[in-house]
Amino acid sequence: MASLQIRKHIMTGISYMIPYVCAAGMLMVIGNIFGGQTITDYRAGFSIPDALTTLGGDGLGLLPVFISTFIAYSIADRPGIAPGFLLGLLCKANGFGFLGGLLTGYLAGYLVNYLKKKIKVPSFMEGIVPQLILPLLTTIIVGLFMEYIVGIVILAITDGVFNLLNSLQNGSSILFLGLVIGILSAIDYGGPINKVVFVFVMQLMTQGIGTPISILISASMIAPFGLTIGYFLSKLIKRNIFSGQETDALKSAFLMGCCQITEGSYPIILNDLVRITICTAAGAAVDGALVMYFQCASTVPAGGFFALPGIANPGYWLLSLFAGSCVFAILLQFLKRKPAEDVIEDEENEKELDLSSIKISG
Repeated sequence: MASLQIRKHIMTGISYMIPYVCAAGMLMVIGNIFGGQTITDYRAGFSIPDALTTLGGDGLGLLPVFISTFIAYSIADRPGIAPGFLLGLLCKANGFGFLGGLLTGYLAGYLVNYLKKKIKVPSFMEGIVPQLILPLLTTIIVGLFMEYIVGIVILAITDGVFNLLNSLQNGSSILFLGLVIGILSAIDYGGPINKVVFVFVMQLMTQGIGTPISILISASMIAPFGLTIGYFLSKLIKRNIFSGQETDALKSAFLMGCCQITEGSYPIILNDLVRITICTAAGAAVDGALVMYFQCASTVPAGGFFALPGIANPGYWLLSLFAGSCVFAILLQFLKRKPAEDVIEDEENEKELDLSSIKISG
């Protein structure tokens, strides 16, 4: 019963997240197609594609905020919105990624519900409990937990990852280095581990070693392409493992994946996080080892298919990406389970965001 409730809350968050991810992701895709760049100084002038790319990128950067807010809201109703939002901002600022937002959403929501039962105030103060006391206490408690416990753990992990990559760089097995870079680039879907790998491969790129950054580019595309191939493979062998909602999300996820935007796959990944992450790790490992073997060095740091003109041996790079995506897709057939669609579609299970009852007195 408890697991069903946990699943209901994440599915509620996903249902609100899908149009947001699609809109922000497609803004970035359209901007990239027309050569848009992220705007760093508005006073220097910018084009419409630059504006679209920047708006889409900023929107996707707020995904930890979005998922944290709506999971907390699903659990605790309106008192969960403020702490969910603020704690999501903390995850964004500290680089905890959307997995951090997922965690803070649950922690904030359940803590608000716990405090509702425990906090007793005089009747004349009851009005400020949901408006001030619950959001404030929840944000402080969960915020400190994230900063000084989760944050320290993540810092230790990222330091370990950086040291591991440095030690492998000096080793003799470049294929193993490619395999490790591929896995670490992909398994947290743009989170703190991915950021550490990016810093490492960018350092190598400035030294004229461009293959590691090429691995990161392709490994970041494994999830959307693996899911897409996995969908068609499931149809071919008649395995019903994708829900209607996932199929709809897959259309934009594939397009975003072409531009190295993993976020379009989040609605599907979150439905079965552990199993899909296993598929991602396996596919990215194969991709990373092959890219390293074929020495597909890149002179550009990102861009998905738009980076192809700057990648050596682009045919082998595409072959590596396809091979890794196929490994993902095949493994997916054994691991993935179709989510229950009625969790989303049943009006009794999905909370409606209704703020009409909020009154502001002057």
